[in-house]
Amino acid sequence: MIRLLKQFGRKSRAFMVLMFFLDPFSIAFVVLSAASLAMTVVGGIQQQKIAAANARRLRQQAEREQQAANRRAQIEARRRRRERSRATTAFAASGVLVEEGSPLIVEAEDDYMSEINQATIRAQGADLAHRSRSQGIIENARGRAAFANSIGSAVGQGASLLGTGRSAGFF
Repeated sequence: MIRLLKQFGRKSRAFMVLMFFLDPFSIAFVVLSAASLAMTVVGGIQQQKIAAANARRLRQQAEREQQAANRRAQIEARRRRRERSRATTAFAASGVLVEEGSPLIVEAEDDYMSEINQATIRAQGADLAHRSRSQGIIENARGRAAFANSIGSAVGQGASLLGTGRSAGFF
């Protein structure tokens, strides 16, 4: 240390920088600052991973919602076929011709309403699935924004650290 003092002199800039890096508090400051920068970036990466997992879960949910709507529409179609079979059997048992007149009109109207119900069920399922997929896209965007924000924050912290060192005369 004495040799360094003689070589650089007490007032030289190189000596001040050297003393800064030999000071235990300065070393701790630099190490902790670097750790803080790293943790900021790691936090952003973790947020992005969580957002990607949430988006994946929302896409799966959208698929399940669409499948459930299709199943409900199939159940409605089966229900209508059973109902029509019962009505046809009841008409035939009472001697009414199903192929013409009022029974035919009633059957056609019921079939039409059943088709509307099935289409409505499928449309509602498609709407729910679309909402889930859209939410997944938003979740992915939030993750990317969190990661970008962490990078920006780390760069800001690094610039602040450099500015502090420069204003103290170390750089």
